[in-house]
Amino acid sequence: MQLNRNRLRWLWGGLGLMVTAVSCFFVGSQHQPIATALPAVDPVRRINIEEYSNDPDEEWAKTSIIWFGKAEYPGQGRNYVDVRVAYTQSNFLVQFLVIDYYLWLDTDPQPDDDLTQYDALALYLDTAYDRASTPQSDDYQFLVGQFNGVDYNPYQRDARGNGTSWNAAWEGTGWRSPVGLDYSTGGPNNNGGNIDYGWTAVFVIPWGDLGMSGPPAEGTRWGFGTRLYDRDDQPPAGAIPTESWPETFQPDNPSTWAELHFGADAYDPGAGTAQGTTLIRAASPTDNTVEDAWMGGGGLCASGHEGGTEVNHGDDPDLFTGNEIRPTHFPCYNKSFLRFDLSAVPAGKRILAAELIMHVDGHAGETPDLAQPSWVSLFSIKDPWQEMPIHWNNAPLAYENIDATWVYPYSGDRDHPIPPGDPYSWDATKAVAEAYENGEAVSLALYGSDTAQHSSKYFHSSEVGTAVPSDPMTPGRPTLVVTWGSARGTITKRVSNVVPQMGEPVTYALTIVGSGEPLSLLDVLPAGLSTPTNLSAGLVYDSGQLTWSGTPALDEVVTLNYTVTVTAEEGVIANEVVLSQEGEPVSSDTAVLIINGVQMFLPVVFR
Repeated sequence: MQLNRNRLRWLWGGLGLMVTAVSCFFVGSQHQPIATALPAVDPVRRINIEEYSNDPDEEWAKTSIIWFGKAEYPGQGRNYVDVRVAYTQSNFLVQFLVIDYYLWLDTDPQPDDDLTQYDALALYLDTAYDRASTPQSDDYQFLVGQFNGVDYNPYQRDARGNGTSWNAAWEGTGWRSPVGLDYSTGGPNNNGGNIDYGWTAVFVIPWGDLGMSGPPAEGTRWGFGTRLYDRDDQPPAGAIPTESWPETFQPDNPSTWAELHFGADAYDPGAGTAQGTTLIRAASPTDNTVEDAWMGGGGLCASGHEGGTEVNHGDDPDLFTGNEIRPTHFPCYNKSFLRFDLSAVPAGKRILAAELIMHVDGHAGETPDLAQPSWVSLFSIKDPWQEMPIHWNNAPLAYENIDATWVYPYSGDRDHPIPPGDPYSWDATKAVAEAYENGEAVSLALYGSDTAQHSSKYFHSSEVGTAVPSDPMTPGRPTLVVTWGSARGTITKRVSNVVPQMGEPVTYALTIVGSGEPLSLLDVLPAGLSTPTNLSAGLVYDSGQLTWSGTPALDEVVTLNYTVTVTAEEGVIANEVVLSQEGEPVSSDTAVLIINGVQMFLPVVFR
């Protein structure tokens, strides 16, 4: 049975949460994107984030999430970090959860103290995304040290770029980072007796501290990076090498930072005609067409300080996702990785859609009323990994979060799903298209941003069931449904002046995006326009119509221009161009002229 999945992302007001209106702005004054043109170089990693309505803690369960680091225990070593990122109309928000078994903090911080000599977190933002090689005035640094009191101000530091380095005299006036610790009865600054578990920090940065009156428009991109400083013993001993995201991150070089995109990923596979669908699923538990593995504590919460962090689970019949907000519950966290062989998809095609389908076979909570919904994200993975050696501490970082959906506990009074389980799906088109273009298998990961207990979900893996095709568990194995076809050429038409006068010349621009197949163009000129001049190479005029033919490569852009003079005294002239492929029209566009039109200006009304 298909559950009713809530795919209306981020409409959280509909969940009964109160939205408080602080102030109103005329459209355009509140959203001030300050990003410049996108750089040509792809970032090493990226994260897509979305706006939500308010700042209550429970909404952290719906945010975008990334991860980095390792959870090494016992013994002093590196730490693991979950990073949740979102924004509201008032603030840019980042929450860190650090798994750290030896906490050390500055017990009496002074203004000149270097907090990076203790446990601390730094956040870096490039709000113009110019990817400069030195900190510019659009680059910001925010740092907070771990503390266990109510006054977090002595543990905050910030700086702004000045073109060559960081200006530590700059101060953000409104940002805050309340920090909550979660440790054993032994407390911090004490490596004897009881172990510690970790700490959390929430960066709340008003837009005003970033020179803005409101959030950037959707589609805006920033540079983003973060660094964890760690000390596992009394200074000067116990310093641990820093951990960063992305791994190429250099604090003084914004060109090494990751990319942050405001809004959900809006991947467009391009125009195409569907020709077929390929279903990719392991035919048996020993079929390597699909490889998958989970890592973490599983249903027994046996990771972290319980000892299972570096245990491999590549041959299990289940996969797990799970997360919480308290470091003490880290043994229950889980991720799952999957890799699909795409060789069954015919060569030379365009990937038009790809859907990952997973079947839920269990969830945390002894009874259904304890189990919680989970916001599970799908990530593309570009770094290599192997099914059997993979575990929590050697799994690659995500390249990008590309989709997310709610996964719910079982409906009704059932204590177990009906085989093969409850199905859920994610849009994997972007990751599949990129892997297919590179001639590679596609790697994916599933991880949640849950905050509550009893939110872990258990999915079937490719090892479930038997080799018998009629086994009822066979459809429950991870499945990738890929729709492919031939690319279609597209055309757009623009005119240099929409409201010309009689006798005035206008220039039309025709932009063709190639498909790798032969294309032909037909543009019939309507009455009211003269014989065209200044024709681009390849355009042919005869008996009132323009024609062109060619075979531009896939996604190659061809621009054609021609100029006409308006001969009509007044009225509207609509001029359509049609692009055909294999003798069939595949794209068209119309440009409209208003001859001798009168311009009118409406008043601006403020509320």
